[in-house]
Amino acid sequence: MFYNRLMPVACAAAITALLPACGGSNDAPPATIKVLSSRASLATGGSALVEIPLPANLSTDQVKVLRNGVDVTSSFSARDARTLIGVVEGLSDGNNEVQAVNGSSGAAVAMGTIKSSPITGPLFAGPHQRPWICETEASGLGAPTSSTVCTGNSRVEWFYRTTAGTFAPLTQLSQPYPSDLAKTTTIEGKSVNYIVRVESGTINESIYRIAILDDPAKPISKPWTTNGTKPGAGWNGKLMYQYVGGAGPGYRSGSNTAAGALLAQDSIRSTDDALNMGFAVATGTRNVFGTGQDDALSAETTAMIKEHFIKNYGLPKFTIGLGSSGGSMQLHLIAQNYPGLLDGINTVRTYPDQVSVVSDVLDCNVLTNYFTKTAAGSWPVSKISKVDGYPVVDNSTTCLGLWQNFANVWQNPSNSQFGSSVPIAMRYDAVTNPKGARGDYWSGNVNSFGVNPANGFARSAYDNVGVQYGLNALNSGAISTTEFLDLNEKVGGLDIDGKITTSRSSGDLLAIANAYKSGRLNSAVNLTLPMIDYRNYVDDQRNIHARDRTFAKIERMLKTNGTRDNMVAWTVAGTPAPGTNLIRQGLTAMNEWLDKLSADPANLALDPGSREYLNRVIAAKPATTKDACWDSAGTKFEEAATLDPAAQCNKLYPIYANPRIVAGGTRAGDVLKCQLKPVTPADYRVTFTAPELTRLNAIFPTGVCDWSKPGVNQSLPDGVWLSFGQVPGTWTVLGR
Repeated sequence: MFYNRLMPVACAAAITALLPACGGSNDAPPATIKVLSSRASLATGGSALVEIPLPANLSTDQVKVLRNGVDVTSSFSARDARTLIGVVEGLSDGNNEVQAVNGSSGAAVAMGTIKSSPITGPLFAGPHQRPWICETEASGLGAPTSSTVCTGNSRVEWFYRTTAGTFAPLTQLSQPYPSDLAKTTTIEGKSVNYIVRVESGTINESIYRIAILDDPAKPISKPWTTNGTKPGAGWNGKLMYQYVGGAGPGYRSGSNTAAGALLAQDSIRSTDDALNMGFAVATGTRNVFGTGQDDALSAETTAMIKEHFIKNYGLPKFTIGLGSSGGSMQLHLIAQNYPGLLDGINTVRTYPDQVSVVSDVLDCNVLTNYFTKTAAGSWPVSKISKVDGYPVVDNSTTCLGLWQNFANVWQNPSNSQFGSSVPIAMRYDAVTNPKGARGDYWSGNVNSFGVNPANGFARSAYDNVGVQYGLNALNSGAISTTEFLDLNEKVGGLDIDGKITTSRSSGDLLAIANAYKSGRLNSAVNLTLPMIDYRNYVDDQRNIHARDRTFAKIERMLKTNGTRDNMVAWTVAGTPAPGTNLIRQGLTAMNEWLDKLSADPANLALDPGSREYLNRVIAAKPATTKDACWDSAGTKFEEAATLDPAAQCNKLYPIYANPRIVAGGTRAGDVLKCQLKPVTPADYRVTFTAPELTRLNAIFPTGVCDWSKPGVNQSLPDGVWLSFGQVPGTWTVLGR
């Protein structure tokens, strides 16, 4: 199973450091116990799935297993003649010693230390936000069971798929089942009753849902015990994890429904394909960016829910992540920063991350202020489009219109997309509640960016010093030197509360460094796993999900990894042809890809960030899984995804830009603060008069962006599996 390919190595290193030397008689040194449900240092909820290797001279019935000296042998069963497996329960918070001993002599034959943390978290993402609204009641789980942390009751509900193609509650859990019960044939070719069990509860102060095909007459129960019930033929042995988009400030658990777990969603359509193909499906409310835009917390929630799944259902052969928009941000960053949680990702309406998108979206804020207020009436939309990079649609652009919903909230702590469950009295107001919950992007990720001691607020990395808005438009002749100078002289910036300022914004240098070092910016490190990137084309609908974001990811992959052949890009029409179902197509292709990759055990022993692993991933890619686009009638065109405007797919679905690209920035969009260079007349394709050149130097007294150089404080992440500290902006590297 991919999730555990590196765990024995990582756990062995940790355990060796924690355990005293062992000896006694002539026995060989004790073997290392392997934790299969998580890393040995990151178990939660007081339990862990453990595998115990035994020496050749002992059979499984000659061994006792001890947890902190207490006999827990009954929790284990023989996996084979030389291996025990079972869930160790009763772990206390902190370190726990687990031993397998010779039942006769008492000599240790295997040892391990498991560190357990509360099921409420935090685990590695740093302190949870406070205040925190617990929405268990809105999620059908009753009132919270604690007044200090968000916990609620667990429950199991049953649904069935009708022959009419809908889901209905299954109230009779024994035969005869409803006459309109449908059957489904899984991707493994097994035909079963289409009955779904949905488990719900709280993990990591998030409401989780796990859906799986199951038989209510023989429901899954304690699958790792001798007398337990393992999943039946309906489960294909694989897990699909769902991520959802949006961009909310958090301070709440979020809410969902059990029925919501029945349908996979990709912003194009919602389907039951994951379940009808036999995948188990898992998700949590903190895997929804519309609840809270903290990808480290999403990774933590993923790890904990997946651990729960492994202990209570089984070890998935592999896990596929599916997510659109803000869901794609989570997928990319989890793959980069916490490799092993996901084995393949299907990203939809892709963004490479959030922090780099925040930069050009906040640019839309200052540009819109200039175009609609400072220079109101002076710029036709046709010229504005040349500066902001988006096409004109309905006499507006995405930058002027749709992005304003986010441009007004990602820097503004009081004008945010708080959920209605967060009382107004709790929210920040500069005058009436200056210590209230701040709803800006930086505050939602304060564990990464840190706190500015001068004001007590999260550090902001937004910077537009030296950015020459409309540079490419100037050089192409689309705007005049007069327009270019007036725009850049008066565009201004944003203060820490998102208010327009006459001066440019200078980003906090530590916040900028932390964005890279903590992994909030996707540099494409560890994006070596199989990836299917697809979208429906909505650039012509004044929609924020522009196609150029896929190419930002591609450029970063090429820069960091030298290739992007482990990624496939698909594009369909904004309204796809009838019958188009990229959820199913993507799951089918990814399933084939991962099946082939996992067929060779040697692949699973490789470091997933290594060049060799990347090469194996590319070699395993199905021959039929290629870059492609489909027109509105469903005609398919297979061609490499490039920026060539003559390509068939680019004729169908043109690629546009954003304000930073028009300002001369790279397509990769990974520079948060540019290095500066002096104003040099030869760098422009137009001629400035002497007074204009004087004015240009006055507008940019410290210089203009040099996009040929890396950004200020730009670096790769400090490492993988970062654990964030109690002090915001600090972390340790747990490593592989």
